[in-house]
Amino acid sequence: MEDDVIIVNSTDEPKSVREDLKVEKGRVWTIPATEMALKVLGAPITNTAMLGAVARATAVVTMKGIEKTVKERFRADLAEKNIAVIKQAYEEVKHE
Repeated sequence: MEDDVIIVNSTDEPKSVREDLKVEKGRVWTIPATEMALKVLGAPITNTAMLGAVARATAVVTMKGIEKTVKERFRADLAEKNIAVIKQAYEEVKHE
């Protein structure tokens, strides 16, 4: 399906990932989520970076909704770090 989206935790370019995975349809996005998490959070916890990429690549969630939820879920210092990773991923996720 053309609306399909694949988001991969990778430093590779989307075109390279498409070729490696033999993806013929849909959109391929890549994000170095592990690197971002290590840099900002100090741990390889990739879920928030991947969430930022999902927000950019799809209409499933909004940044406003993500920020609200993260602030409700985590204490202030952790929320701030997680939001920083989410925003960075949102801005830096790559697609073809």
